Parts: sequence; structure tokens; C-alpha cells
Amino acid sequence: MKTCRHLLKAALLAATLIGFQAPAQAMQAEGSAVAAQPTVLIHAGKLLATPGKAPLERQTVVVRGNRIVEVRPGFADAASFGGDVRIVDLSDKFVMPGMMDVHMHLSGLQDMNLTMQSVTVADTEVVLHSARQMRRMLERGFTTVRDVGNNRNGFSLRNAIQKGQIPGPRLYLSGELIARTSGHGADPVVLPEVAHALHQGQNGCDGAESCRRRVREEVGHGADLLKIVTSGGARDDTGEANSPVQFTAEELDAIFEAARQVKRPVAAHAHSVAGINEALKRGARTIEHGAYYNKESIRLFKQSGAILVPTASVADYGMRMMQSFRNRMTDEDWKRATETSEWMRGTPGRAWRDGIKLATGTDMGVSERETSLLELKLFVASGVPAGETIKAATMNGAEAIGVEDRLGQIKADYLADIVAVSGDPTVNIDALENMRFVMKDGIVYRAEPAQEAGLKDLFFPVRDGAIAD
Repeated sequence: MKTCRHLLKAALLAATLIGFQAPAQAMQAEGSAVAAQPTVLIHAGKLLATPGKAPLERQTVVVRGNRIVEVRPGFADAASFGGDVRIVDLSDKFVMPGMMDVHMHLSGLQDMNLTMQSVTVADTEVVLHSARQMRRMLERGFTTVRDVGNNRNGFSLRNAIQKGQIPGPRLYLSGELIARTSGHGADPVVLPEVAHALHQGQNGCDGAESCRRRVREEVGHGADLLKIVTSGGARDDTGEANSPVQFTAEELDAIFEAARQVKRPVAAHAHSVAGINEALKRGARTIEHGAYYNKESIRLFKQSGAILVPTASVADYGMRMMQSFRNRMTDEDWKRATETSEWMRGTPGRAWRDGIKLATGTDMGVSERETSLLELKLFVASGVPAGETIKAATMNGAEAIGVEDRLGQIKADYLADIVAVSGDPTVNIDALENMRFVMKDGIVYRAEPAQEAGLKDLFFPVRDGAIAD
């Protein structure tokens, strides 16, 4: 018996020692893996390391693995670094952080009738189309996208991108949005009898417990954030400036309490003054659209640090598309729609002048047309300076998502999301059309033809987070 006890103690001691050694061995292995990775020296003619500040001249960004190691003045020589060193010559380019679209809808094929799509297009087809368009977005310099509903199909797309199985921006998803029964977003897009057969419009919530449960359901499905609806849409009579909130106070309190418990930020779709302000009072991180904010809203934005995502693109798109179905709209609906769209197109400049922090988002589904850059152009057209617009699309976007400690700037220990263009977009925003280099997480997705050979093994594809053989 004594021998057994001695053996048991010896076994426990051995297990304890192994337990202490394992982290050290893991750290040593990780250090060796990092040391074995190539060092990439990006020579930047101009570098916008901190959006909102003046760009720096002649800088070197040092990247190893998926991280930025340091930023140093001048063009560093490869000889000053040991091991495998690659130089990316962007000495005649403008280098900046990857951009973000923080209000997209991956479930929507923007060029299709949404009512018909809901009953004629399979979810898998939409996901495949989204995957193709996500690659296009990435190659145009958008390295991060936040999807704000209304579906759960994006989770598989997000996971495939994270594993390196398909190319695309990193995705942050809300899953299905949280609305009251028959409220905006929970209302079916087809006839009531068809909706009943398809179980459409049955994801609304009523009462505090029902709404609290909806929060927990979306988190259970994998939601990175929560999207709630506190007013109607821009072209609805429930989304006018004086429209009431679409939840009771008890329902809103339950939603925000549940969100805090699971540590998820809340994005609130809100056009009306009440919809905006009640969400801000409870701690919404972002207000989506925010067409009719007032002085109290401005105070709440500044007090809470919340961010407005004005989505001017969808208003611009709506104004162009409405011409095709003018004959199906009443004069009252037409007047409301055109006035709202015009007002929303001016929201970015108006909000910037009022001192509200902005982030860029399009409110668009995936499209053959590039809409994310359009949002930046509309910001500038409405009066936001180009440099501040880029800040909204980078640093502020990262803050809207909650990743400002690792994305949105080019600085040591941040993720290596780096893009380069010809021309200076802080002077002329149209320069963003001239994308020449795209790196996300240290993986190259786009480069000049002359540089491709030297970066060949740093290009996508990757496998399970590691560069493929």
C-alpha cells in the first residue's frame, strides 16, 4: 500500500513537472517558428501609420508572420536583418492600413429583387456568390468587413476565411438582427401566407425575456456582435424623425443587459431621434444610419464615445434605383423616400461638422459593382476631409468593431493589414481606386507584377493559418 502511495506521488510529481515544462516548450517552439518566418521589409514612399495625422516620408514597415514588428525611418537594408529577408519596394507608393466596411449584408445579392431572392435563390448560392465578392473586396484594399444581418449563413464563410480555405476580408458577424415582432427587419418580405409557410418574420421578440433570449440565441450561433432595430427603415413611416422606438424600455434594457453579460457590442439600426437616443443611453457602440439625430444625440454620442455609421451609399443607390419603379409608389411615399435619401447622403458631412465620430459602411449586399469605395467618395462629397474619411475607414472602423488594439493603424504588434496605392488619397480620395498592394495578416493578396516572384511563397493560398507549401 505504501509503495502504491509512493508511486502515485511520483506520478503526480511527474505530471506536474511536465505541466510546467509544456508552456516553456510551447513558447520555445513558437519562438522558433517566428524566427523561421521571412522578414518582410516594406519600403513606403509615404506612410499613413496613424490615420488622421500627416503621412510620413520614406519609412520601412517590418513584418514577420502576421504582425508588424516595427516601423523605422528610412529604407532599411536587408543586410541589417538576419535570415530570409524580402523587400517590397513601395517607395513610389502611398502605404496605409487596410480599409473596413463596417455595415454590409452578405446575404443580399444587391442586383436582385430581394422578395424574389427570398423564395427562389438557395442560401448556398448566396454564400458562394458572397465568397467571390469578398475576394474582390479584399483585392481592392478592404481587409475587414462587419456584416450586420440578417442571416446566419455568413458564419461558415467567416470560418473558412479564418482557416485560410478561401480568400477574403476578416469578417465580424451579427447573425440575424433582433427586432420586435413585425418590426423593421423582422417583417416578412413576401405575402403573409407565404411568409407563414417559409417561417419568415418569426424571429421577432416580444417582452423582456423574449428579447433576452434572442441575444443568447445569436451568441450561441457564433455572433461577434448584436444588431438591434430601434426604428423603422428610412423609407417607412416608422423611420421618420419623430417616430417612436420599436421596443419598450423593458425590452431594450433586457437586450443591453444580456449583451453586456456575454461581452458583445451592440449596433443599433436607428433613423428616428427616439430610436437613436434610447440606444445611445443604453450603451450602443454604433448607430447605423442615424439620419435624424438631434442636439441631445450629439451630446450622447460624445459622452458615450459611440460611433455613427451613416451608410450614404445605400441612400445614393436608392435614389438611382427608385427611378425605375416610380410608377409603383404613391406621391407621399415618393416624397418621403427622395427627401430621406437626399438627407442621408449629406449625413456624413453634417455629423463630422457636429463632432460625431464616424465609420464607413455601405449597407449594401454583395454586388458586381464596387460600393465600399463609393462610401468614401460620398463622405468627401458631403464635406468630410479626405484624411478624416480614411480615418473613418480604418481607425474608427476598428474601434466600431472593438479591435482598435490590433487593427486600423500601422504600428508595432498590430496585425499586418497593409495596402498601397498610387497617388495620395489624403489629397484626392479617388487615388484609392489605384490599389497596387494588399496584405492581410501578413499574407499577400495583391502586388505589382515585378514583385510577385520575390513574394511568391507569401501569397495566398494558406492552409489552416500557415503559408501553404
